[in-house]
Amino acid sequence: MKKFFAVAMTAALVLPAVATSAAAQDDTITVEGVVFFDRNENSAFDPGENVRATAPGVRVINVATQEQVADVAAENGRYRVVLPKGPRYQVAVKPVVGFAMPYIGKPFDGDTTVDFPLWGNVISGFSFVDANGDGVKQADEKTHDGRVVVTGEAGTEPREQIRVETAVAADGSYSFELPLGDYTVTAPDLKKQRLALAKPLRAYDIDWVTGQGRANGEGRQQRLDLRYFEPKADAALEDVVISPAKDAYTVGEQIDFRFKLVNKGDVPGTMSVVLFQLAETDVKVISRSDNVIGRTESFETVRKVLPGESITVEMKLEFANTELGELYAFVRPSVGGFADIDTKNQGQDFRKVIKVVEKGAETTAPSASPTQATAAPTTPVVAQAGTRSGLASTGASVLGLLALGGVLLAGGLGAFFVARRRRS
Repeated sequence: MKKFFAVAMTAALVLPAVATSAAAQDDTITVEGVVFFDRNENSAFDPGENVRATAPGVRVINVATQEQVADVAAENGRYRVVLPKGPRYQVAVKPVVGFAMPYIGKPFDGDTTVDFPLWGNVISGFSFVDANGDGVKQADEKTHDGRVVVTGEAGTEPREQIRVETAVAADGSYSFELPLGDYTVTAPDLKKQRLALAKPLRAYDIDWVTGQGRANGEGRQQRLDLRYFEPKADAALEDVVISPAKDAYTVGEQIDFRFKLVNKGDVPGTMSVVLFQLAETDVKVISRSDNVIGRTESFETVRKVLPGESITVEMKLEFANTELGELYAFVRPSVGGFADIDTKNQGQDFRKVIKVVEKGAETTAPSASPTQATAAPTTPVVAQAGTRSGLASTGASVLGLLALGGVLLAGGLGAFFVARRRRS
């Protein structure tokens, strides 16, 4: 009997408490939801769409009085508010900088769910090694371990500086969800893997020369593909001209030195030139074409040279001393950092040996003077100014010649008489 009494008393005490709790639940309503990035902008929280973890929270107001009755944070993009039952309420998400969004939900007076979509920029695409060059990711085409980078500004003044990066997924895809703004997508540099950006095939392919693409907010959904290939670089130097062309030059003399750089490979890139055996003190650069930049003896193209393209480098040089022995322009065997497949066309055939001498020195072999061309006589000869007859003197004595003639005549007569005596 005592046991029964105790149970009855306990029930009497518990039942009112349970009834009170149920009544309290009947007197409250709950509103909850998520703040999410609405990729397809249909205002519905669809599978695959992401909750905005940094959402600032929500405010709840009494519709009749416009009084704020709750201010709740949205932890990890989710919120939940318990309110007294009776009034009609509205819930609004606090503004999120850089996003377009509906701020206030529909009025409610019972349990409800209100999700808040955020509309911004979606930048996505594919990045892979396009082995067959068709622009489409095949199952057997590999990806890479580089990271795609996006930089830019979002929102209104003051603009928010944005820099984010992401790896490429196993299927070659990548994606960014960003506030509305102006952005630049930068492709990863994969030279160490001997990969270069492929030539664009479609409008959404990234620029293979700059390695960048623009996403300027003209459309909230923008695709940029970053395709790579294994390049075959080939830098060549041709058509070397030195004017004036001479075997020897003097210090202070000026020449025009011109040559052509040709990209014979399949990848765009800068090209670098070295002038062998030339020191900066050997010449004075009077002028040089503005398509190259660097030192006197070593420089590179200002911009990347496209496959099949050539540029002409022109220089006006003044010889500063006699130390320079050759003019030898040589393009280094690489294009844009990729090793050359042909190392025999860098300019080896245009090497020019020259000679630089001081001003006033002979540039050709001097002709011999009369005293150097003939041997000096063993006996002195007296030079005569000439005879009255106007004949120039040979320097020999006239008397000597007469005596020689007499001897010859006497000898002839003697031989004549001897011959007659023998006949008789």
